[in-house]
Order: sequence, then structure tokens, then C-alpha cells
Amino acid sequence: MNSKARDSLIGLTAIAGFVLLSWMLMSFGELSGLGQKYHTFAVRTQTARGVSPVSPVSLNGVRIGDVTGIKLAADGSGEALVSIRYKEGIQIPVGFELFLDSGFIGSASLDIVTGNGPHTEFIPGNGEEYNRNIASLVDTLTAEVTARLDRLDETAEKIDTLAVTYTTVGDRLANVIDSEDPEVEDLNSMLTRIDRVLVEAEGWFDDGAMMAQISDSVNQWKAAATTIAEQTEQLGTRADESLLKLNSAVVSIDQAAGEARDIAARINRGEGTLGQLSTNADLYRSLDASIKQLQQLIRDGQLLIEKFRDEGVPINL
Repeated sequence: MNSKARDSLIGLTAIAGFVLLSWMLMSFGELSGLGQKYHTFAVRTQTARGVSPVSPVSLNGVRIGDVTGIKLAADGSGEALVSIRYKEGIQIPVGFELFLDSGFIGSASLDIVTGNGPHTEFIPGNGEEYNRNIASLVDTLTAEVTARLDRLDETAEKIDTLAVTYTTVGDRLANVIDSEDPEVEDLNSMLTRIDRVLVEAEGWFDDGAMMAQISDSVNQWKAAATTIAEQTEQLGTRADESLLKLNSAVVSIDQAAGEARDIAARINRGEGTLGQLSTNADLYRSLDASIKQLQQLIRDGQLLIEKFRDEGVPINL
């Protein structure tokens, strides 16, 4: 192969490699931001483990920029400063959180997570610094597992408490049913006493004398009930007679009251002497004057008799 053909082949190979490299860079997004303007801010965190200076940055899962640098804080606190740039026109709320999303292959990425909107305050993007802790997937899983384990611990403690309670209740029931202490009243001793009482009662009922006494008592109760019934019937008869007499007395009283009402009505109408006296004022005044004259006449007669006695004129009355 002559030198001219060789140089041409080398040039074509270089051009093909450059085109292939450009295509690869564009495919992986490295050249997609040519001419793009960015805003910047920095995050102060306790540790930047897993973050690289070229880690992509996303907002709620959507890539908006990348990490441009990582360094230690100059104040000697040992904290890390992570510089981030993001595309112009993107608004990041101030109340954001950072999560590290690291896969098994490739570098990790930072995911900025914000709460539900609407938001009113946003990062200016002029290199401001914010204090945030970067939580990784392992940290999140650890927190979730720890919370679940705490709940399991609480459940286990409750189960232990319930087991102790059931054990205590079971021991108490065992003591109630069949106690090892002979001085303690339990269910078995109670059943034994009930059985003994039933046997004695059965013996009493089998005894002829006892049954005869019970029969006599029943007959006496029947006789007493019959006597009470007869006395009750007699009391009912007497009560009926008393009610009849009381009814007659009420009728007589009603008649007397009717007659009194008639007499009062006649007096009000001016009938009879009492009626004239209560209604005729002239008759009342005349009768009153006559009574007064009669009283005066009696007094004059008494004075005349006393005069005759004083003068010695015998008067035989």
C-alpha cells in the first residue's frame, strides 16, 4: 500500500472515530446541554459518600442538572460541600430533601424531592448554600425496617404480656377448679358438698315418716287456705251489706239535702213566714216594732207591779 492511500485510510478512520464519539456523547446526554444556561447552589451535608463530581441531579425523578464539584467545608467542620448546577427556567422549592439513588452499575445520582405544591418560595440559583442530609436508599430501607422492627418489638411485648396474663388466669382457674391447698374452697369440693346434700335430701324423701310429715303439712296448708277463703267470702258478704246500708243512708241524706234545697228555694221566693221575713222588709220592720212595743209593755207592767208592792197594795200572782 502506497503512502497516499495509507494516509487517506488513517484520515477516514479518524473521522469515523470522531463521528462515533460524538454520537455516543449525544446518546448519553453529555452533549445535550451545549449552549444551555444553568443556575447553581451548594448543599452542605455531613457526608457525600456515593456522590461523584459528575453525578446527575434530578428533581422528583426528572433530570435537571448535575454535580459540578465536591469539597470539604472551609470552616473545619469536616462537612462536605456539594456544588450543583441545574438548567435555567427550573424552579426548585426551598423546602427540598436530597436522596442518593445508587445502582449496582454506574455512578449514583442525586434526587431532589419536594412536597406537594403549590410552592411560594424557590431557590434563586446564585450559588446559595443549604444544609441538608443526603439520605440513601439504604438509609431509607434501614429506617423502614427499623420502624417495622420497632412495631414487631411492641407486638412481641404485647404478646408476652398477654401470655403472662393468660398464664395467670389459667393458674387462677386451675385453683378455682382444683386447688392444691386443702383449706381453699374449690369447685371440686363444692361439687362434693352438693352431691352430699343431694344424697341426704334423697334419703329424707325416701323416709316414710318425713313424707307423712310433709303430707300433713300440705293438708294443714290446704285447710288454712280453705278457712281463709271462707272468711274472705264472709267478709265480702258483710261488705256488701254495709255497702247497701251506706247506699240507703246516702239516699236519705240526698233526700234531706233536696228538702233543704226546696225550703231554701221557698224562702228565697218569699213563701211562708221565713220567706216573708227574708224578702219583705216592711213585714220585718213591723214585726220588729211590735216586738219592741211588747218588750216596753212588759217593762211597764213590771214597774207597775213594783210600785203597787212599794205602796202596800197586795198583788197575788
